[in-house]
Amino acid sequence: MEMTVDQMMQQAKLALNESKLEEAKFLFQNILQAQPTHYKAHNNLGSILLKLGRLDEAETSYKKAIEYKPEFEVAHNNLGIVLEKLDRLDEAETSYKKAIEYKPDYFEAHNNLGITQEKLGRLDEAEASYKKAIEYKSDYFEAHKNLNILLRQNKLLLKIEQVRNSKKKIKVSNLGADIGLAINPFISKRKADSELIAELYKINSVELDKTKDVRYGNGRCSDYDLFENNSSIIQTIKKDLTYIMSQAVKSDVYIIESFFNILRSGSGLTSHKHIKDFDKANGLINQKYSLTYYLSVGDQNCSEPGILKIYDPEEEILPSEGTIVIFPADRSHSVAYRGKIDRVMIGVNFYSLI
Repeated sequence: MEMTVDQMMQQAKLALNESKLEEAKFLFQNILQAQPTHYKAHNNLGSILLKLGRLDEAETSYKKAIEYKPEFEVAHNNLGIVLEKLDRLDEAETSYKKAIEYKPDYFEAHNNLGITQEKLGRLDEAEASYKKAIEYKSDYFEAHKNLNILLRQNKLLLKIEQVRNSKKKIKVSNLGADIGLAINPFISKRKADSELIAELYKINSVELDKTKDVRYGNGRCSDYDLFENNSSIIQTIKKDLTYIMSQAVKSDVYIIESFFNILRSGSGLTSHKHIKDFDKANGLINQKYSLTYYLSVGDQNCSEPGILKIYDPEEEILPSEGTIVIFPADRSHSVAYRGKIDRVMIGVNFYSLI
């Protein structure tokens, strides 16, 4: 018995939700053969093509959706995402603004607009867009993250300007003259205590799969302001790690991001770097570093025990509890974990002030 368009839509959405992309693509294409003006099918097909990395085809699908329903705000937002990935930032900005025109409280579009404005160097406008996103959704993790990082980046630039204007290198006592890591990666130890782990579990967190970044699977993570927490335990670890970072890179440091990840079976982080457009634009790539501090390594008797893989060149580190690893932020790294016990770590991205 032949399926109706509505039945095919239901089956296609189910396949898409289950990440059966080829099956979903086939079904949406069949829908469009039967009903070429089905704007939602064009939009959903575009989302599949986007996930498959076929950006030009995704752009065509989103534009088809808009052609058949010009006020379809979701397609305008999705088109903006594709244009941004294609580095057509002015066009992306126009698409996000169009989405907001049709749906003023579209918080995702406000956040995406802020990202694009930040890439265009219009930081005041980006800040306003992130705040708009939060105005419409007060607990919007991504907008809070983007806004807080933007504000800290502005503080970092002021700090660097002060250092350069003073014509001095900020120094930490008893350190050598050479700045930067003597060993890459730098590995140290700090005893992991159960009180700190218990404190992290009390802090608000989100599911890894909801972060829309490199983290995936069954686990949780904090925002990027962990060290802003007033807990005495958190402030102690901030102080201790700051000292270790300063010793490692032989200068004072500026922390831009601090967070925790709790990995559970089937979770991890895909290969990524912690270098952003901001770092490239301001010549800060060689001053940025990443730190990982392992409070609990979980269950290492499994097929994927949580090895930290660092690339260029490739190295593998299987940490023990209390291990601290520091490496340049422009080195790609990844983790995959399948243990039965929670794996808990603190992450920090920071700059050497020279």
